[in-house]
Amino acid sequence: MRWRGLGAFLLTAAASAGTPMLVRADPVQILAAGSLRGVVTDLAAAANAVSIEIRSDFGGSGLLRERIEKGEKADLFLSADLASPRKLQALGRTALPVVAFARNRMCVVSRRSAGVTEKNLVDRLLATGVRVKTSAPIADPSGDYAWTIFDRIEAARPGAGAKLKEKAQANMTVTAPSSAPGQSAAAALFAADLVDMSITYCSASVDLEKEIPGLASIEVPPELDPHPMYGIAVLSDRPEVLRLAVFLLSEEGQALVARNGLVPLSATDGPQTP
Repeated sequence: MRWRGLGAFLLTAAASAGTPMLVRADPVQILAAGSLRGVVTDLAAAANAVSIEIRSDFGGSGLLRERIEKGEKADLFLSADLASPRKLQALGRTALPVVAFARNRMCVVSRRSAGVTEKNLVDRLLATGVRVKTSAPIADPSGDYAWTIFDRIEAARPGAGAKLKEKAQANMTVTAPSSAPGQSAAAALFAADLVDMSITYCSASVDLEKEIPGLASIEVPPELDPHPMYGIAVLSDRPEVLRLAVFLLSEEGQALVARNGLVPLSATDGPQTP
């Protein structure tokens, strides 16, 4: 289903439901990947202008998907991957086919003094004593994307990918003892000198550099980057829910995606379905 076809379908469904535009309905419950916090905040502001209230909760997409599978009520699931929404679709939990609405890039964050470049990236990751941090695979797609990077490194340098997975697993449960008010968990790890290099979404690396002076990020080389794709699972046929899904695929919604550091689909091939 292409972009215009999906948008027309959703708009027609919303209109046919007959809910007056300015009547405030029950809040729309959104479960969203942590990397979409800014997107959902801006979406809530836009929705409020047309009397749609949003309530949201954030976490790793895999964990959120499990919560939905266990019966937690939600209207929209905004995931940092397509696999989690597609699993819900396969279980018959979605009101519409899963569709992508944004992309991301993967970045490596380290201290600027370490001199990490695209050319020496793999060597610096492999260096003895360098502590590499990723999210946990399955629970958080960011971890799965990091493992994909390691697999691609393994294909080019046998043994290197396996070593990187061992490094990442050794630091998987490392947490900072405390963080300053408003400081992210990732920033707290660098502040406490518990990590040397972190593989994360590029959309998150900008704020991380602002939080901790002296950090720098580089994009993972294109041949190693899995180019994360974000998906929507529409879990309710309420008209206000459908309108929000349409909005994210609209020109204005894609601009909102770009403002929050993600890559709008208008900059690639347009929305995709399974």
